[in-house]
Amino acid sequence: MNTVAMPFTERLRKPLLVASQVTLLALIWLSADFVSRHYLPQIPSSLLGMASVLLLLALRVIRRDWLAHGAGWLISEMLLFFVPAVIAIIQYPDLIAHNGLAIMVVILGSTVCVMASTALAVDATWRLQDRLARKREGKQS
Repeated sequence: MNTVAMPFTERLRKPLLVASQVTLLALIWLSADFVSRHYLPQIPSSLLGMASVLLLLALRVIRRDWLAHGAGWLISEMLLFFVPAVIAIIQYPDLIAHNGLAIMVVILGSTVCVMASTALAVDATWRLQDRLARKREGKQS
């Protein structure tokens, strides 16, 4: 579809949707950060935020499509969040010279752990969805 022929409001629809969903995710994180700082300092706010989103989705307080575009945009732009880390590394060449190998081992090991745990979580979720779908089919027959 030609974007020039689209009405102005239709062209703004997707960016506004993404902005509102990113704002919702940011508000959830800010509330989790507040709880973490004031009531549960031993639990990181990022973990509380993810648990909150999971709980809200499980309880159907929020729907997946209320977050999907915003989360997708954040993931697609994730590289921008790593630029400050790269600049910080460049500022400390002595640290890299002395501990570079150990840092790389930790990075590679943690990457493997994240990939393995993600694969296990996706597999478990797929199996659960498959089992629930079979159960629903059995009840409908």
